[in-house]
Parts: sequence; structure tokens; C-alpha cells
Amino acid sequence: MCRSKLAGWTLAAVMAVAAIHGMAQHEEGPILLPKPKPATRPSATLLVMCDLACNWKLDGKARGRITAGNSATVPVSLGQHVMVAATPDGLDKVEKELSIEGAKQTVVRIELNPVREARLKAEQEARDKAVQEAQEKQMRTLRGHSYAVLSIAFSPDGRTLASGSYDDTIKLWDTASGQLLHTLQGNSWYVASVAFSPDGRALASGSYDNKIKIWDTSNGQLLLTFQDTSVLGVVQSVAFSRDGRTLASGSPGKTIKLWNVSSGQLLRTLEGHSADVRSVAFSPDGRTLASGSEDNTIRLWDAASGQLLRTLEGHTKAVCFVTFSPDGRTLASGSDDTFIKLWDAASGQLLHTLEGHTGTVESAAFSLDDRTLTSAGQDHTIKQWDAVSGQLQRTFQVTGTFFAVTFSSDGHTLAWGSDNNTIKLWDLSGIHE
Repeated sequence: MCRSKLAGWTLAAVMAVAAIHGMAQHEEGPILLPKPKPATRPSATLLVMCDLACNWKLDGKARGRITAGNSATVPVSLGQHVMVAATPDGLDKVEKELSIEGAKQTVVRIELNPVREARLKAEQEARDKAVQEAQEKQMRTLRGHSYAVLSIAFSPDGRTLASGSYDDTIKLWDTASGQLLHTLQGNSWYVASVAFSPDGRALASGSYDNKIKIWDTSNGQLLLTFQDTSVLGVVQSVAFSRDGRTLASGSPGKTIKLWNVSSGQLLRTLEGHSADVRSVAFSPDGRTLASGSEDNTIRLWDAASGQLLRTLEGHTKAVCFVTFSPDGRTLASGSDDTFIKLWDAASGQLLHTLEGHTGTVESAAFSLDDRTLTSAGQDHTIKQWDAVSGQLQRTFQVTGTFFAVTFSSDGHTLAWGSDNNTIKLWDLSGIHE
């Protein structure tokens, strides 16, 4: 009986322990009762949108890739604090920190485009700075004038540069060494234009005193002075004919004058422009003379007879320069209207209008193969164009204020004079490759 009572006590103890541990008695034996489920937070959805294709993370864990303009969703809990980060390839990431409020869906928009634009702008500025530093290493500065340089010209062989200035002098420079060769004195006013003869032995200059002078480039001696006393003003442009015997001048009174270089005799006056003539240029074969005027037109003349062949219209402001291609088939003109125009020299047909400069186009030169045109503008840029298609190929930024610009005969060296009394020489041969 004592054994039965002990067994009863034992069974009671076991059942008590089972009760404590969540066990119950069953006919087949004890079973586990389910534990109570923990309380859960209400769920929500996070919608992530990117304006560029990006890789994104949520709280530091990679979530994959979102294509441009698309979105991705992920479940989150209300009240949860999250950090969303996204980055397009190669650009800085953008992070958005937010708390999931009581809404069923939280939308986060990640704008990476401003980041990309800022990075690309910074990269471009760094490249531009590197290019400019490289350009400056290719530039040389000629110093000697006491006032601004108004006019410059290369000799036919490119070895000598002539410059005319507000200081009433002309200087001849060795382009290889930068050495000053001669200072030509005798003008009573500013020197507005200079031009070498085809053989390089003579230099013509036009001045604000309405006088034209012919100089010996070997020693700097004055050979001849002549002028048209019937009208006063500035001789803005001078150009030698192919044989060097005739000089054309863009003269006051809206005319072009043709002079005998040996005697200074006035041969002919070409009339037709309605405003002063800024630029004159002979064609390579010497048969045609082109003139650009402040009346916004270009005129082509028979150089032998002085007969007007045709008038080219298209610029809306003064024509600053005219120049022929080496083969004589194309005429280029630049204007205060910021455009360059390419014309068929034979027919006068407009071939292309080159748009890209934002300031007056001061000068341009064709490459020897006629396929490239390089231009310089008051917007402080040098531009290279395909002369056949008219397409812009390259743009180079330069410093300084242009008063006069010109190119060597091969178009590979640019010279410009500025208001700081200096001349810059820039070797452009690399940009033609």
C-alpha cells in the first residue's frame, strides 16, 4: 500500500511538471502545446524610383539595379527608419534617409542626373584646363609695342611677322626665335593694316592718316608713300596682286583703290559699296579681287578691268574679312554677325553658313589641301571646320582680347595682337592631324 501511495505521488508530480512545461496528458501520451506568436508590426511598401539607371541599397544591403525611369519595391515595416542609397556607374552616390510613417506605401525619388551633370561638368572643366595649359605651352609672346596691336601679317614663307600698332610703328619679327628684327617708323597715326608682297621683299601699310607706305623688309627702309587726297579716313585693308605690281586698298569713301606699287600712281577706283570697305583680297590666280564692306556685302571684281562681277549678300552685319582657298574655288567671309560663309567663287552661290562663334569673326585661313578652315573670333575661341561639309570639328579656348588676328599661309600658325600691347604666336599644326 505504501508502494501504491508513492506511485500516486510520483504520477501527480509528473503531471505537475508536465503542466508547468505546457504538456498535457493524452491517451497516446503527452503532446507540445503551441507557443503564443510574438506581436508583429503593420507592414508597408517602399517604392524606390531613379531618374537614371542605378544600383541601389537599403540600409547598406545591395538590392539590385533599377533601369532609368523605372522603380523597385521592397516590403518594410511602419515606424522603421531606413537609408536608401543609389549610384549610377562611375558617379557619386545619392542617399535618402527617411522613416516609414503610417502610409501603406512610401515613395522615394532619387535624382542622379544633377549629380551626373555636376560630375561631367567638373570633368570637362578639368579637361579644358589641361588643354589650355598645353596650349599655353605652345604659345609664344612677342613684346615690344607700347600700345595695342591693331594689325598683323605673316610673310609668304611664314618666317617673318609684321605688326602695326596704336603706337604709330610697324615691327618686323623673326617668328622662329621671336626676335625683333626692325622697327619701321614714319607713320603719323595708328597703323590699321599691313601686308607682304608675294616675294616677301616689300611690306605695305595703311594708316589712320589715309596714307599707304611701302617698306623694304630687309632693312626696314621706307620706299614710297602715296595717298588719295580727295577723301580722308582710314586705310583699313591692303593686299598685293599675285605679281606684286598692284596694290589694292580698302579706302575711305566706300571705295577700293588700285595702285601701281613702283610709282604710287592711282590706277583705278572701284565704286559700288555703300559703306567703308574693311577687307580686300586677290584670288590665287590674280584675276579676281574680293572686297568686304560695312554695308554687309561682298563684291567680286575683275582685277584687270575693275568691272563688278557680282555682289554676294547674306551677312546681316559688317563683313570683317574675305579670303580665298588655295585653289581659288571657295571664298570665305566672316562678319560681325558671328557667322562665316563659304561661297563658290565662280558663281557666287552660297555653299555653307558656319555657325558656332558667339562674337565677331575676325579672320580665317584654309589649309593647303582646301579641306579645313580655321577661324578666330572675338569670343576667344579658335574653331576648326570641315571646309567641304561646313561641319564644326574642334573648338579651342584662348585668353586675351583680339584686336587683330591672322594665320600663316599654311594655316598652322595663328598670331593675334591684343590690347595688352603683345602678340601671341600659337602653333596649331597638331590640330590639323
